[in-house]
Amino acid sequence: MNYIINRTEEGLTRYPMHTHKNYEIMLYLEGAGYMRTEVGDFPFRRGTVVIVPPNIKHGSVSENGFKNISIEGSFNQYLHMDTVTSFEDNISQDGMALARMIYENRYGNAAYLNALCTAYVCFLMQQLDVESVIRQRVNAIAFEISENALNAEIDLASILSKSGYAEDYVRARFKKITGKTPNEFLTEIRIRHACFLIDIYKVELSLTEIAERCGYTDYPYFSKKFKSVMKISPREYQKY
Repeated sequence: MNYIINRTEEGLTRYPMHTHKNYEIMLYLEGAGYMRTEVGDFPFRRGTVVIVPPNIKHGSVSENGFKNISIEGSFNQYLHMDTVTSFEDNISQDGMALARMIYENRYGNAAYLNALCTAYVCFLMQQLDVESVIRQRVNAIAFEISENALNAEIDLASILSKSGYAEDYVRARFKKITGKTPNEFLTEIRIRHACFLIDIYKVELSLTEIAERCGYTDYPYFSKKFKSVMKISPREYQKY
C-alpha cells in the first residue's frame, strides 16, 4: 500500500481547505485550534486524532500555530466512515508514539512501514470501538487533570462537567476505566511530583515550598495526602 506521510512545518497557523482521494488520519502533536470541514468544525489540541474520509474538504486553523502528522492511504479494509470523526489519544499517548514511528520510518522498509500503519489504524479503531464515547471523555478528563494538576485553583467539578454526563456517573466511569477516582488520580500526580522534587532538591527546598509547587496551599493537608499515597510522611521520605 502507498502512503503519503507528512508533518506540518513549525509555526504553521493555517492549512488551506483541500481534499484527498483516500482517507487521511491526522494526529496533532502541538497547538490548539479547529479542523474546518464542509460538515462542520472540529476542535483539536495536543493528542487529538481526526479521520477524514475521501473527498471531504478540510483544513486546519490555529491562532498560535500547530503541528500534526498526517497519513493518507487506502484504509478501506479498516475504515468505513462517511463523515469526519474526531477523538482523543489514550492517556499513555500510544497513538502519538505510533504516528512518530511512522513518520520517522516513512522512507524505510515498505513491509515494516505497512505493518506500522496497520498497527496504527487498528489501535485507532480500538479507541473508537471500546466504549468509544465515554472512554474519549474520560481520557480528555484525565488529560486535563494531568495538565493542570499542579495548579492550586484546579476545579475538578468544572472539568468533569465538560464530559456532558452527570457528575456522579462520570466519576464512576472514570474510576472503572482508570482504577482511581478523579480526586485519587489528581492526588497521585501531585504526590509523585512532590517525591520527584524532594529527590532532586533534598533540603534546598522546604517541604512547605514543595507542597506549594504541587498545588497545595495547606501543608498539613499536603502531609496527610502524601502519607495516604506513600505510607510515610514527607519528612520521613526526605530522610531517605
